[in-house]
Amino acid sequence: MIRNKFFEDPDGGYAKVGVKKNFDIAWKKVLAYEEQTGQSLDNGFTKEQYVSMFNSMRVRHTSIFFNYKSHVMSYVRYLIANGVLPAEQESILASVTVDDLKINETSGVQYYKNLGMLHQAIQDSIKVSECYDETLFDLPAVILYLAWFGLTEEQIINFPKEDVLDDGVMINGEKIEMPFEILQIFKRLRDAEGYYQQARGVIFRAYVYSDNLIRTERNSKINVSKMQGLVNRLNTLMGGAYSLRYNVIHQSGIFYRAHLLECESTQFNLEDPEFASKVLCEDLSSKVKHTARIRDYKLYKQLFY
Repeated sequence: MIRNKFFEDPDGGYAKVGVKKNFDIAWKKVLAYEEQTGQSLDNGFTKEQYVSMFNSMRVRHTSIFFNYKSHVMSYVRYLIANGVLPAEQESILASVTVDDLKINETSGVQYYKNLGMLHQAIQDSIKVSECYDETLFDLPAVILYLAWFGLTEEQIINFPKEDVLDDGVMINGEKIEMPFEILQIFKRLRDAEGYYQQARGVIFRAYVYSDNLIRTERNSKINVSKMQGLVNRLNTLMGGAYSLRYNVIHQSGIFYRAHLLECESTQFNLEDPEFASKVLCEDLSSKVKHTARIRDYKLYKQLFY
């Protein structure tokens, strides 16, 4: 099968791919599109199909589009070289531009639908980091997960290790049973003594001892500014395309829980400022702020439901 040959050929195909982690991320999205539509790159695509595929990848930044397109092109060229596809497939793919896609480069991801979508964005970002020890990013990842569950920045920098249990995480006095892969990150950070870094050689950066979950090799407790710096280091791995920022994640978690409540309750009325303030976790006594936040919540629902 030509697809197997691409990955196994020692003289071409996957063997000549530059940064394989980047290719693997793009390829995973190609496979998801093929499974969803029943179509296959091996049979060739029209321009419309290529556009549909890239849109399904949730491309939010032009640099990400060019990255994905170059990796798809490497596979298409391999198929052409092996006589599987006609040569015109290269020009069809080449004709797809950012103007054909639904990209809002200025805002990136506006909201996250659920915790799974957030987790995937974090993992995609870490995979392109090329760092020696990926646990380096456990700190910003956990910060963002805690933001999703509604913690303030001050609560996050003061979050105690002891609130990370073996079967869940205590948040505001309630045990939250998180997905296994996310809980493992919390436990790994709780128990970590530090992380490895590639310099002139491999060195170990030991965390300063602390009862706080969020600590670094220099500080047993960090301030909000330092916390924002840790998160920004993760966010910049994909050029900010995933908008991995505290405010985006915090608000997404609030809207997610509000939508669950709306689906379960017959008394859901955000037009009531007092009710809206309670559900959306902020003082909405101001009419202007109240109106704006309801508009934001409606946009969240339009994006995902």
